[in-house]
Amino acid sequence: MGNLCCLFRPANAGWDGGFPGWNRMRRCGLEPGGTAGGAKIEASKMTGGPGAGTRPKVEIGWIIEGELRPDLRQIVNGATERTQRVLSDAMPGFEWIMEPVERPVEPGRGRLEPVSLLDSAERDRDARAWDFTIVVTELELRGRSRPQVLGMTSSIFATALISLSFLDSAAKDDASMEHRIHALAMHLFGRLNGLATDRSDSFMGTIEAPDDLDRMEGFTAGQIALLTERMGDVADLRVEELEEARKSTLNFYLRSLWENRNALPGAVMRMQPWSFPLRLRRLTTAAGSALAVLVMTAESWEVAANLSFQTIFILSIVSLAGTSAYLLKAQALLAPRRGPLREQRVVSNAGTVIAVVIGMLVTYLSVFSVAYVMATGLFGDGLLGKWVELSGAALAGVRVQMAALAASLSLVIGALGASFEPYGYFRHVMQIDAEI
Repeated sequence: MGNLCCLFRPANAGWDGGFPGWNRMRRCGLEPGGTAGGAKIEASKMTGGPGAGTRPKVEIGWIIEGELRPDLRQIVNGATERTQRVLSDAMPGFEWIMEPVERPVEPGRGRLEPVSLLDSAERDRDARAWDFTIVVTELELRGRSRPQVLGMTSSIFATALISLSFLDSAAKDDASMEHRIHALAMHLFGRLNGLATDRSDSFMGTIEAPDDLDRMEGFTAGQIALLTERMGDVADLRVEELEEARKSTLNFYLRSLWENRNALPGAVMRMQPWSFPLRLRRLTTAAGSALAVLVMTAESWEVAANLSFQTIFILSIVSLAGTSAYLLKAQALLAPRRGPLREQRVVSNAGTVIAVVIGMLVTYLSVFSVAYVMATGLFGDGLLGKWVELSGAALAGVRVQMAALAASLSLVIGALGASFEPYGYFRHVMQIDAEI
């Protein structure tokens, strides 16, 4: 299997989609942990190593969502302490801080909507300036692609969600349960770092059932090399800590985007905006229906023939910008500002905006392609000549204009259709990277 090491991913302010490298980790063990007692746990206090207070800090918030049984709360605290101790041994150059927080929820809520957990976790992460957040709940998470969900990742919010529902029922004893929570947390953080799953017994092994977590220990040397390459900037100062960046809002936004220029593309790609037409069914259905009506109507061809290329181009840009803005607003995709400006919020919002624009652009191009194929394959020169009173080479241009016009109008109708998606579905598609 190769040399395995234990590692927990720190993060800089905001989601970084692939943080460049940091110090090489040495091999370490996975010892059983004790309890955290619900208080803040600091690496310097537990390791007693030199340099406490001067080493770069990595702060991870562990949010316990809802009331846990006393024994289960002790197990979660043990997993938290175990993770902290492993990190301190593996990477003594950092001061690891774990901060457990309990947040009660209303009883009888059944399965939890993941995006609601992301919202509350983002508020705590923003208020407490955490680098990462792990949300642990005893209730089931509502999955969109899996009937039973053990955990989820949201890179744009630097957050992992863990459900104890199926872990608790399958665990053999308290020690097994503690290891499963710890291993699942490591697996989710590996995914947040861009690590792919494999068939090994490392933390990135494939998880098909809770039992698979029992065999998982450490990262392989290759995985650590990739993490090392991506995490060098973790301990950098946040933009809000730089006096120069706080002089104006515009300067703050520009500085935040510049500092995260290498990470932002990865954040966008994690949201897979190219899959919008396949994953947002109501958007695609509404756009397809509008397309069929427009292409089959003679009046639409007459309108397209009488518009210039420049006019249709401008209409396409306006429809793309308008539908993107509408979806951002209607689906509440942007994190609202609370208190002072935060680099985390700027990066997450920028990534969301770019992903939505790309997704709508992909939808536009998809509809345009279908419309052009229909215009070319179903409508001969003779029929079009009667409708638009043109002939010859001019009809080729009309087909392009018609495809662009149909795509623009269909995009608008599709955005209206997407607004009728069930609560949380659109945000789930946008902001949840993976269901485990």
